[in-house]
Amino acid sequence: MQESLLYIQRINALYNTRAFSKSDTLIADYILANPTCVTTSTANSLAEATGTSPATVVRFCRKIGFNGLADMKMSALHSHVDYGNAAMDLQPDDSVGEVKRKVVGFTKLVLDKLIETLDDDAMEAAAKAISAANQVVIIGEGGSGSISRAAYDILLKLAIPCQLVEDSFFQSMVISMMGPDDVLLMIVNSGRTINMVDSAIQAREFGVKTIGIVGPANSPLSKYLDIEIRTSLFSSNYFSDLSAARTCELTTISILHSIIALSSSEEQLDRGRKIAESMERKRLPIK
Repeated sequence: MQESLLYIQRINALYNTRAFSKSDTLIADYILANPTCVTTSTANSLAEATGTSPATVVRFCRKIGFNGLADMKMSALHSHVDYGNAAMDLQPDDSVGEVKRKVVGFTKLVLDKLIETLDDDAMEAAAKAISAANQVVIIGEGGSGSISRAAYDILLKLAIPCQLVEDSFFQSMVISMMGPDDVLLMIVNSGRTINMVDSAIQAREFGVKTIGIVGPANSPLSKYLDIEIRTSLFSSNYFSDLSAARTCELTTISILHSIIALSSSEEQLDRGRKIAESMERKRLPIK
């Protein structure tokens, strides 16, 4: 079976959220039932088939992260994946070797799609904002919390003043002391946890620049972000999204690290070297 992961998975990611209206759901149901229709449909034909309007079709495309129907059609034409006999879904009678192959294969597929999903302008803007910030406060939620700790480690090694705040009450207190020269970096795959949205709203009230690393487009968190880095959200019947989501988030943080490091001043690089030297004091010498 051939299926375009990029637009099908974006639809699946938002399907059971408040982001979709009744009209959006009609369009989503039609596309999911007829995944190849996108390549030959027009806004008018999709509207007629779903009982909606051409304008609603275009808004639907934008809601799932495309510029419009033409952009989604282009993705459909160039992003097909041939599963054939190598279906990504795990089966109860799969051997350990088959499970290993499928999990590794799925991870590779996720990373291939991440190249298409990450927006270069958003990545560049985020790197510049983090580099110029007076301080960066990092918060995460759920499984993404482990990636926030990795981001804290990476930014500290770049000599960027930052702190990781994990408790929601402490987050609120810290944000209340932040200002326009600071950055709040939020990492949450779903983009719809209540605490993260509340933190973003509070940051906006204090004029703090907000950067979010999220999965799907148009999440509840999206409208409170100054810079949104979307990693997309992949799912499969028997796969938990957790490993895929963490892989995307960690790779995104690694890319930001490289962008920032390449543009660091000599002074900042010198501070980074001092940090590296201080870390060696905590390690036993190699004999």
